[in-house]
Amino acid sequence: MEKTTQLSVALENVPGQLGRLCRVLAQTAVNIRGISISDAADISTVRLCVSDPAAAKRALREAGMSFVTQDVVMVEVPDKPGALEDVAVRLGEAGVNINYIYSAGGGAGKAILVLGVDNVDRARQALR
Repeated sequence: MEKTTQLSVALENVPGQLGRLCRVLAQTAVNIRGISISDAADISTVRLCVSDPAAAKRALREAGMSFVTQDVVMVEVPDKPGALEDVAVRLGEAGVNINYIYSAGGGAGKAILVLGVDNVDRARQALR
C-alpha cells in the first residue's frame, strides 16, 4: 500500500480530449497507472495516478490543461471475493470515509485499488 498523488483533470466532454491528455503525458514519458473518468453534461473529470506526478504536473501546465491534486491510497488486494469488503470494513472501523474507489489494474491474482479517503494517514495505518 502506498500514498500517491492523484491528478484530476477537467476536460471538455468532446471527442479527442482524452487522446490529447494521453499524448501530453506520453510525450513526457509519464505512464498512467490508474484512471477513472466521470462525466457531466459539458465537462469530464479524469482522475489519474501516474508514474511521475511532478513531471505530469509540469506537462499539463505547459499544455494549458487545468488540474487539481489530491493524496490517495493505492492498495494491492487479492483478486477474490471479499477482498474489497475487508478493506471497507477495516477503514470503517478506523473511522475513515471512502469517497471513491477505482481500479488501477492487477494481475497474477492481485488487484490494485485507488482509494480517495478523508484521512490518508489513518487509512494507511488501518490497512497495514
